[in-house]
Amino acid sequence: MRTTLKRGIGRGAAPNGNGRAVLPPGALSPITIYRQPEPPPRSRWAYVRTALAWAGIALLVVIGSAAGGAYLWFHESVADVVATTPEVKVAAKRLDVALPGQPATALVVGYDRRAGDGKGTQSRSDTIMLVRADPETKSISLLSFPRDLYVPIHCPGRAPFGARINNAYATCGTKGTLETVRKLTGVPVNYLITVNFRGFRQLVDAVGGIWLDVDRRYFNDRGGDFGYATINLFPGYQKLGGYQALDFVRYRHTDSDLYRVARQQLFVKAFKDQIRASAGPLDLPKVIKTITRNVEVGVGGNTELDGRTVLEYALFAYSLPPGHFFQSKIEGLEETAGFDILAPEANVKKGVQEVTHPDVE
Repeated sequence: MRTTLKRGIGRGAAPNGNGRAVLPPGALSPITIYRQPEPPPRSRWAYVRTALAWAGIALLVVIGSAAGGAYLWFHESVADVVATTPEVKVAAKRLDVALPGQPATALVVGYDRRAGDGKGTQSRSDTIMLVRADPETKSISLLSFPRDLYVPIHCPGRAPFGARINNAYATCGTKGTLETVRKLTGVPVNYLITVNFRGFRQLVDAVGGIWLDVDRRYFNDRGGDFGYATINLFPGYQKLGGYQALDFVRYRHTDSDLYRVARQQLFVKAFKDQIRASAGPLDLPKVIKTITRNVEVGVGGNTELDGRTVLEYALFAYSLPPGHFFQSKIEGLEETAGFDILAPEANVKKGVQEVTHPDVE
């Protein structure tokens, strides 16, 4: 076989063909070295531009870190209000699923535990309210139920019985209140919000107090474990702190539960106005922390509350047109000698009609 060496091709070839290695022509010739030309001297403004560029990069890093921290803080706050107690988690399984773009209704249950209650005593539900958000009419509607309203109580696993509506919570917890309100109104409930009143006064103080027009003198200096709460308020437009606001919305020493519902609705409107008008960025973390300590939220469909849902409802509530916040009530209520509140069935249906079909015109 012929090879390249025998043919005189390659580094090993030589003119006489004897196989001695030779170098390519010019391999040992001088080499020309090329150098990068020196840059022109930089002006003072060039150094300034460089410094500003690095400062901008540093600022972007700081902003990105802050945004990431805010993102994590927000989602941790949302996670803190997800239903965790067994009672609320069981009740949440009975909720209806909220459909995208459709009205959604939440049942708000405010409960309290008094100092005189013994260990194992069931807390009382002082506030029962339906809150409905309607994206089509861009409205939010509230319907409050007097705690002494006499209704059929529906506790899962038990036969219905007649009692005050707050007895549903005392008898079988949150699921009892949910089933009782759903049977009474026929309204699907998509969210369940339980509020511990221990945080009520903290929330009021977190936003700097609430401005309210107190209609008359409220005074009671004889409290106790089984009596009415003490209160000392003078009439007039004034700022109420947490303790005063709680006394105001719960007072019923010389009037009935009907007046207390009106005071609660007055407080809700004043609190909404306060949040929108004066709560600054420095107040927000304090408000969020107070809420997450005292609120649990159950979601229909056996799912957990997510940050996107919270933001959507927050923006929806903040951007409501003027006059699109409605507070409905059940008319024609009568108080018996035993201080029970009676309401004709037709009046309950009318109140439900007002909250589900608000007159935005």
